[in-house]
Amino acid sequence: MAINLTLFNKQELERLHGKSLDVLKKVGLQFNSQRALAILGDAGCDVDTEEGSAKIPSELVQRALESVPSQITLAARNPEKDVHYGSGELNFISAAQGPFFRDLDTRERRASTSADLTQCAMLCDALDEVTEFASMVVPHDVPPILRRLQAAKIAYTCTSMHVVGGMTDLTTQPYQLEIIDALLGDRKRLKERPLFSHVINDVSPLQKDADMVDATLSLADYTPPILLYYMPLAGGTAPVTLAGSVLEMTANMLGSVVLYQLAQPGWPIIWGTGPGVLDMRTGRYSGRAELALMSVAHVEMARYYGLPALSGDFSSPDAKSIGFQSGMDAVIGSLPVVLAGTDALWGPGDLDAATFVDLPYLLLCTEIVRQLKRLREGIQLDEEHFLSDVIAEMRFQGEYLGHPSTKKYFRQEHLLPKLFPRESYEAWEARAQSEEDMAIARVKEILADHEPNPLPEDVRAEIDRIIEAAEVHLVG
Repeated sequence: MAINLTLFNKQELERLHGKSLDVLKKVGLQFNSQRALAILGDAGCDVDTEEGSAKIPSELVQRALESVPSQITLAARNPEKDVHYGSGELNFISAAQGPFFRDLDTRERRASTSADLTQCAMLCDALDEVTEFASMVVPHDVPPILRRLQAAKIAYTCTSMHVVGGMTDLTTQPYQLEIIDALLGDRKRLKERPLFSHVINDVSPLQKDADMVDATLSLADYTPPILLYYMPLAGGTAPVTLAGSVLEMTANMLGSVVLYQLAQPGWPIIWGTGPGVLDMRTGRYSGRAELALMSVAHVEMARYYGLPALSGDFSSPDAKSIGFQSGMDAVIGSLPVVLAGTDALWGPGDLDAATFVDLPYLLLCTEIVRQLKRLREGIQLDEEHFLSDVIAEMRFQGEYLGHPSTKKYFRQEHLLPKLFPRESYEAWEARAQSEEDMAIARVKEILADHEPNPLPEDVRAEIDRIIEAAEVHLVG
């Protein structure tokens, strides 16, 4: 029996759905894209071309929800690392797009580089607990126009996992698709083997970036899974009440589902969000319990609609270093959404509101990941696991350690830690090593020893050629 956490009852879910439909009918969404407005207008939406907005009738929402798939396979360069949303699997994506990196040797926070992103990719590739890779830090050592291409090269070269990123820049999108040609032989194979998820960061409140929308619509022939990632800020860009923020979030997500299902019925969509709270004393993105509550609400709405769900609640909004606060934030942010049934979580390794990445923190978070997975498995209440015959056999003897059933089941039933040794106080004192020191040492060992599944030389050379051509054309 697994643990199931619920926040809303059926009537409350239906009320939230109804309120969201009202927002779409009466207010609509500001798409800011003439291409999107033409699609919506042809489908019967009330379009205001001057404002860039469209009001969406309820029947279009229902039709879109009927066409979007409830299960998605996210392909990896190594098919053994494919992940499946909607199957009950629990997946974890690395942090994404941090502008800073904490140096492994100096422990100083500094602007991130391609070498740092390479370390991130290599470590994630070596960790079983991280199932998808996002560009964890920005490679500031290359021109801005080439950073997406550089990140793609590192992701596909240094990992063999599914890549979470996107092609939201129309200028570099053709070159990114050429990289897919090099990897798959033909970009049309993305329908069969979607090697990347296309991330869209919508703008709160109720509006979208025109270039991002147009870039997404340009991928309609290939239908890579779309990760809708909405980040409302309660009290800032969204209503101050949690219910109001969840309502705005749900309406916005439904509007996106409508647009992309109209563009290509059956286009896979992941319902994702990373809500925040505006701290009224400092003006910072903040909150922890509130973020977890809104994320649980978001997961429940995804479940209500039969869509795969992703939550971004693993990162720490306020902690600047490894310690009690960062650990507390990771657990409080992730545990409720895991028990609510999310398909994936985003953010192990993030600190200070996702502004920088610390690889030892990522490694420590993998132990939380393992605990979360065990919690979600629950307890098997079947005849095999009751061991009632063993209880009858042993009667009043407290010597189960030597019984064959213990050897048979203990690895299945008991989670054995990888990182934190279970030791006496004297052993801990003699080791004289903090969790951070231990994690730093282990990260360095992994980076020294791990060999990712290599790309064929011709594919690697072709990716290099594509990036060199982009540099000549875009940078000069």
